[in-house]
Amino acid sequence: MKSIVLAAAFVAASSAQADMILSTHNFESFTAGALTTDATGVTAGQGGWYTYTTATSGASNWAIESDPMLGGTHGNVLRTTGGTSATGNNATRFAWNDDVVNNSIGESFVVTEYDFYMSGTATSKNRFGVYQYDATGAKILSGVSMQNDTGQIYLVANYNNAGTIGNYAFSTGVTGILGRNMWHTLVTTFDSATGQAQAGWKNVDGTYSLWFVNGAAMGSQVAEYDLIGSVNASTATLGSATGYYDNFNSYSVPTPGAIALLGLAGLISRRRR
Repeated sequence: MKSIVLAAAFVAASSAQADMILSTHNFESFTAGALTTDATGVTAGQGGWYTYTTATSGASNWAIESDPMLGGTHGNVLRTTGGTSATGNNATRFAWNDDVVNNSIGESFVVTEYDFYMSGTATSKNRFGVYQYDATGAKILSGVSMQNDTGQIYLVANYNNAGTIGNYAFSTGVTGILGRNMWHTLVTTFDSATGQAQAGWKNVDGTYSLWFVNGAAMGSQVAEYDLIGSVNASTATLGSATGYYDNFNSYSVPTPGAIALLGLAGLISRRRR
């Protein structure tokens, strides 16, 4: 595992006006039950969604269910359950839709927002999030994830760490902690012109709390976003957590300054399939 620690900063950020909608999903028209029947990423399921995992539970890792929050108003949502370190169940789960591939070419500054809810044992170290990838699937251009046991938000990006380029996850520190068992709107952005990646959340007043890193993928284009359910441990994850996703919106904005920068701190690397 690669690790770095970076300094932190904090400023205000305001809501941006979408320039071009690249992808939007809310799962309301989906049927309760499995999202797909194929966990190899070959055959699409409901709404053109794909799943991939080598975990023994396969495609059942992703399913359409009702809002888990008592009295919640989200209707149908997409659920995934993180693995444990048990043999055969320690793989990362992926879900994605290829609609962004057909729309985002040439878009320089891309934002992906979504609603997220996490439940399960408070000791689980599972992480759930969304990563924006390049066309090769090798570079995580930007991403945001939340760890179950701590509520910690992580920024994920392709980064040059003293000459070693790879996909890293950066801790947002004690100021980047959210509560479990409630809905949050998380956000990640990538600026192709500069390689800068951001991650954080949207506040109830429409402003954003975001952290940034100057990544190593300048010139790359966002070609896909993947939903992630990760074990995040080489040892026991101390139980399994469940993450719920809803209301995806991926869009470009006219200028990167429309969503201002917030801060930075670093921790560990993450790597895709």
